[in-house]
Amino acid sequence: MTHPDQTTSPVIIKGLNSGSMRAEAGSRRLRVAVLMGGSSSERDVSLSTGRTIIASLDPQKYDVVSIDTHDMLRLPAAMQPHLLSEERMLGEVDSGAYEMQQNQMASPVESGAPSHNAASDSVVPEGINPVASLSISDNSALLRPDVVLIALHGKGGEDGTVQGMLELMGLPFTGSGVLASALAMDKAMSKRLFQAAGIPTIRGIEIERSELENSASERYETQQEAAFIDLRAQLTERVGRELGGYPVFVKPNAEGSTVGCTLVEDRENLIPALRNALEHDSKALIETYVRGMEITVGVLEDADGKPQSLPVIEIVPRSAFYDYQSKYATGGSEHIIPARLPQALLEEAQRLALQCHVLLGCRGMSRTDLLVSLPAQDTNGRIDEKADSPVTSGYTLHVMEVNTIPGMTPTSLLPQAAAHAGIDFPAMLDMLIASALGRTQSHKALGHL
Repeated sequence: MTHPDQTTSPVIIKGLNSGSMRAEAGSRRLRVAVLMGGSSSERDVSLSTGRTIIASLDPQKYDVVSIDTHDMLRLPAAMQPHLLSEERMLGEVDSGAYEMQQNQMASPVESGAPSHNAASDSVVPEGINPVASLSISDNSALLRPDVVLIALHGKGGEDGTVQGMLELMGLPFTGSGVLASALAMDKAMSKRLFQAAGIPTIRGIEIERSELENSASERYETQQEAAFIDLRAQLTERVGRELGGYPVFVKPNAEGSTVGCTLVEDRENLIPALRNALEHDSKALIETYVRGMEITVGVLEDADGKPQSLPVIEIVPRSAFYDYQSKYATGGSEHIIPARLPQALLEEAQRLALQCHVLLGCRGMSRTDLLVSLPAQDTNGRIDEKADSPVTSGYTLHVMEVNTIPGMTPTSLLPQAAAHAGIDFPAMLDMLIASALGRTQSHKALGHL
């Protein structure tokens, strides 16, 4: 939804056109491998992202192969790093056998073979045609991709692990590299970096799984209950001293899509909330619960690596906070572009998003989520500077986290912000691919200096 009373200047980001991208691969179409699915708690979201991307990639520009990383070991041999194979490391490669294997892979699939991977022997999610533009016998599906488009979310995709594998394979890929991905996924670590850089963020307490396990290790049930009561008392004391008391927000340290998150109103529900969060990660965060407006700011880079912020989106969830259902269910939340905030605050939110993007070393794209403490108002809706409120002098911004691979589903925020800036979804994908290829060309140029 676009708010009719406010406007934002268009965002113009330079990228490679189809001709220059083809120049990277000669006169043919670019081969794009879309990594999706995986085995994290956000698998379903990733599959939705992947389907949306595949449907939006221009078949005149790209040959597309989709790969579900849940079964990564089934990648075709032509896409695997042969230098890292056991036989190659042991010096036992039989060149004749290797050529025979490649010829078998390139030969047409016999009748009755599984249709879901007939074109490329890649692992394809159910219901997705991996290479709709290629015939079954087309050998190009088995060739090394020109670029990998990462459509993974959560652990095993957004945390730097897949990025490290692709770097070892020497494959260009969209989005951030290993370090930025790992830092953004680790909320406690990114919070420390934000604080060190003077970026306003939400106060938090880190809790290790071992702290709860130690209480549960008592031999007798009565001892366990006493240990948990003692732990709850200690944590409640810390919550009061460091966070100002309840309510608080409990979440896993390295998860996304609000998986494992709980709004805790009182001390009785703190330990259950921590148990829930620690089912998903070895560390949990207890954060101050900030009442206010949720906003998000996307950042896109052009082919030269120059980042620019997109319009600010206001998120109006149907539930108490922006939970999983609010994010992905149709009608779960309302998105207002631009957010209904003063222009100076919109610009400050965009500046903070750019600062976070650069601080973590993000590439290609990112999306920074923020909370806005709203000023107290009197009964007529006017700002009350003397009200008894944590915010008495106006609005306050709090950075929550940075997403290095934002969702690309039909209800996702980054594509909506880009569209409001005049960048449709296929054009945004072109930009991400151009950015990945541009980085590769820059690295090659530096290597020749």
